[in-house]
Amino acid sequence: MKTSKKGIGRILLSIALLFLVGCSTDTLSEKTTTVEGKGLTYTFNLPTGWEKQDYFKQVYGDSAVFGAEDTRSKSNMAVMIVSKEDVTEEGFGERTRKELAVKNGYTDEKDVYFVQDTIHDNEVYKYTFETTFNDESVWAHYYSIFSEHGVLQFVYYSADDSSYEKRVKIIDQSIKTVKEVSFSQEKAEEEAKQLQKDEIHFSTDTYDVSIMGLGTLKDESDHSLVALRYKYTNKQQEPVVSTHWKEAITLTQVDQKLPLVTVSKETNNYEILRLQEASETLVEKGQTVEGVLLYQLNGRASLVLTLGEGLKSDESTYQLTLPK
Repeated sequence: MKTSKKGIGRILLSIALLFLVGCSTDTLSEKTTTVEGKGLTYTFNLPTGWEKQDYFKQVYGDSAVFGAEDTRSKSNMAVMIVSKEDVTEEGFGERTRKELAVKNGYTDEKDVYFVQDTIHDNEVYKYTFETTFNDESVWAHYYSIFSEHGVLQFVYYSADDSSYEKRVKIIDQSIKTVKEVSFSQEKAEEEAKQLQKDEIHFSTDTYDVSIMGLGTLKDESDHSLVALRYKYTNKQQEPVVSTHWKEAITLTQVDQKLPLVTVSKETNNYEILRLQEASETLVEKGQTVEGVLLYQLNGRASLVLTLGEGLKSDESTYQLTLPK
């Protein structure tokens, strides 16, 4: 099982002190980066030399609102925006630490470095741990920033090279520039309505399913996958695993049936891993859970979702367009 690297305690202590006391911003880009989602708008300054990736959703998943890479090292980052009502802040720090430890093979959750701080009156939770990204061993620096109306999450995958200590100091400086600049409840509701409009609903006497989103990602072998994110409600007396209905649908691409797959715990897409694990838990009567089904793609052609007999829905087939 995974253990911490030699000298990690000493190194991370210096990181903590720098994170808490503040540093010069000479190594940050003068250009302000803006990200939007859930009715929220945030700004921040990237470290110098980091550039936006046009294909970031294919790398980090559909929940990412921004992605960038360091032009001077094999380092990458992604940004996600989460509605506050979707996150329970009470106990968030230690709960998330435990989850990250399990997902990354640590036997002791304390080997996942954790520090909590307040920046611009916002609670910030920071975690540092070893993981893999693009088949390379990297340091992951994960931040959750609880602002007035939402939660902004950063994941930096920092190359394990001679500059990683210096790099994390600059990353911490970048986090200190984060600002929530606007929030529109009306826009948030419009986004939610549009998502609901795009949902596919079907049901039987024993369950209801809503397919809420379609995303693309890469697995550990660089295969292209499509993720069907769903919400499942159990209507029968016995508890069941939420994916039991997967045999009732067929997903095809150019008349070829796509195979169901899973991602391993080594994936860098923590949101997909969380949903995949949630998909395998038992759902009690009346309970609703979110999960994901993953299929291996065969190109960029549109998909056809075909519902089996006995499923009640507006249509029996649905045309799905892969996100860009």
